[in-house]
Amino acid sequence: MRQRITDRLAELTHPTGEEELLDVPFPPPRLHVTLRQGVLALAVVGVLILGWLMLRDPLPSPQASQQPSPPVVAAAQLPGGIPVGDTPVEEPIVVSVVGAVEDPGLHELPAGSRAADALTLARVLPDADIRHINLAARLVDGMQLVVPEPGAAPPVADAGTVGVPVPLNSATAEQLESLPGVGAATSAAIIAYRTEHGGFTAIGDLVEVPGIGPAKLAQLEGLVSL
Repeated sequence: MRQRITDRLAELTHPTGEEELLDVPFPPPRLHVTLRQGVLALAVVGVLILGWLMLRDPLPSPQASQQPSPPVVAAAQLPGGIPVGDTPVEEPIVVSVVGAVEDPGLHELPAGSRAADALTLARVLPDADIRHINLAARLVDGMQLVVPEPGAAPPVADAGTVGVPVPLNSATAEQLESLPGVGAATSAAIIAYRTEHGGFTAIGDLVEVPGIGPAKLAQLEGLVSL
């Protein structure tokens, strides 16, 4: 009995070739890239990136990089022969110191020196009277400084002489012209101003005189009095 059941099961399960086939969908095949193809693709991408960079930032041309440098001009070749940045050196001045001094005569001093500097070089005598000398007077080349002897009257200012300040309210045209930078026209203007205004009340009034500005006033201060 058992044998018969086994044979029947074998008969029922034996394929006949007429069974329905199972329809199973399969995915499409994936793209297969070889190693050589990958290397070529990377090389193409690198070339494209390099070309884009060169178009965006072009390299300088050889002609532009080989332009000659501008010639260097020596200071001696500049117009005037004065090196750039150098300040012209002022020449020293020579003044004459006479009177009550130990070393009268000519003395050389730096430009812009004052009467006190000249007296220091000439060595004023201990008993000399320097009360009427404006020690702050600025000297110019060719001037003379007179130091009165003891008991002597103060000298009258003359052309090129620095002994006492020139009095603006009483000086003559010749005395005014002894001042540096004051000529005949300026001295006439000073006399006209003091006549019209009844005299000078301050040294600074000189800027009201035609021909005298702040620079000339600074030069005359110390050389004039009221």
